Amino acid sequence: MSTSNLLSQEKSNTPRLGLYLFLVPLFFWAIALFAISDALLFWIKGEAKYEQNILKEWLEEARVFRRSLPELIDNYRKLANTENTKVEPLQDGLNQLGLVRREEIYQHLRALGEPPTKIHPGILPLFPTFYEIEITIAEESDRPIRWASGFPFQPEQSQILEYTIADNAKVKLYYQLHAYDRRRSIEQEKLSRGRWLFLVGAGLALAVTIQSFYSYFRERARFLQSQKVAQAAAFAEKELLAQQLVAKAAEKDSVELRSQMYAGVGIMAGSYAHNIKNLLVRPLDLLRRCTSNKALDQNTSSMLGEVENTLGAVADRLEQILRAVRRQDDKFEPVRFDLNELVIRTVSNWKALANDKWKIDLEITAQPKGEIFIKADPSHVQQILENLVFNARDAIFEQRLALREQARSQQIDDIQKSKATIIEAAAWRGRISFSLSSLSNNVILEVQDNGAGMNPEVVTRCTEAYFSTRRESAIFEGLGSGMGLGLSFVQSVLDKSGGKMTVSSQKGFGATFKIQYGMAL
Repeated sequence: MSTSNLLSQEKSNTPRLGLYLFLVPLFFWAIALFAISDALLFWIKGEAKYEQNILKEWLEEARVFRRSLPELIDNYRKLANTENTKVEPLQDGLNQLGLVRREEIYQHLRALGEPPTKIHPGILPLFPTFYEIEITIAEESDRPIRWASGFPFQPEQSQILEYTIADNAKVKLYYQLHAYDRRRSIEQEKLSRGRWLFLVGAGLALAVTIQSFYSYFRERARFLQSQKVAQAAAFAEKELLAQQLVAKAAEKDSVELRSQMYAGVGIMAGSYAHNIKNLLVRPLDLLRRCTSNKALDQNTSSMLGEVENTLGAVADRLEQILRAVRRQDDKFEPVRFDLNELVIRTVSNWKALANDKWKIDLEITAQPKGEIFIKADPSHVQQILENLVFNARDAIFEQRLALREQARSQQIDDIQKSKATIIEAAAWRGRISFSLSSLSNNVILEVQDNGAGMNPEVVTRCTEAYFSTRRESAIFEGLGSGMGLGLSFVQSVLDKSGGKMTVSSQKGFGATFKIQYGMAL
């Protein structure tokens, strides 16, 4: 929503501003009073609650037959439930054991009620007088277990405690803990406390009213002041939106131009691949004739065979390029192949170049024994492996350059030590390792390097199309680097073939690309 719209909305809401500023403090104080309601109730009825808590603890913890009242009730309920599962229903009474359990509960209630009631009736106010204790079980609500003292009592002169003492069992206690005069004194204290609370509430209400009017006039002044600021901000916001629209339009045109350019490059690459493949037909035929000549010595025949294999590999790679250019997404048909063999072949193809020219150790650190089959497009998976190798190579070149610059910029007084530091930085070698393993029904391929690494922001965006941190300085392999297409191609192929990739990296400490495929049985 623009600033102008917000300004108009504030103008329309101005008449209701005073009401809001009046209700907000009231709402705040209502919440505060609600939060301390329990404390206020405890202040008013604190003595009664304290007495009831003592009685609850006495009912639940006292033991007469080595068991508490809740335990006796639970034993009786379990027995009653067992009897109810029999074929003959329980009607007028329980069996002998059930009667024993009921008698135990009754004697327990009697033992709880008689000593303080019979020995100290009305003598000491701290000793309660129990008139009646009743246990009601949900399964036998019409047959409660009741103990009565036999003393007459009036409901208005007695107190009642009723709560759930065990599962599906309630206890109801009629008692008197204090003398009647003492109760009247407590009631007078309650009335006095209520008056004080009323006075406190009235004072708070007056304070809230004063605060509300003060807040209203203060906010009104702020609102009038903010109108001027909002008008200036509205104009600035319109200018900013216009600039953003222009930038988005330019970015959209740039993406379309890049898409058209890369589409044209793909068509041109397919045309070149087709022409080169046609040109290789004749040399391959001549090499086959030469190698079939038995008059050649073994050394010459071996060299010609190696040339033939190399040209055959070139022809196969051109065929893969042609298939990739002509491929249609709706006709994608993956095949079952051995990923372990493809990793070994890829590392073997680039190992010598990496060691001699790139000064990088390309190796396989872990691989399972035997074959590991997945279902995907072999040419695409090989392109994934090579893209990860090229990405690691560029990161290693970047790390090597950073180490050399760091060594040159160090202020070391000892010339020999300075030279040794520069030589050590120049001799630093990169490392790219492949690790292949299986977990449950999945194949895990990890490609790890000791290059420059990435910060968290770059990690989250590294698979986006056209995103690259080397676009302005593609110095590693000419114009082929820094276009932002390598990892985006990897992610696109994995999405189509059901694979997954996770990237973990830290700036200055290399990166690890973990690819997961489902195992093809």
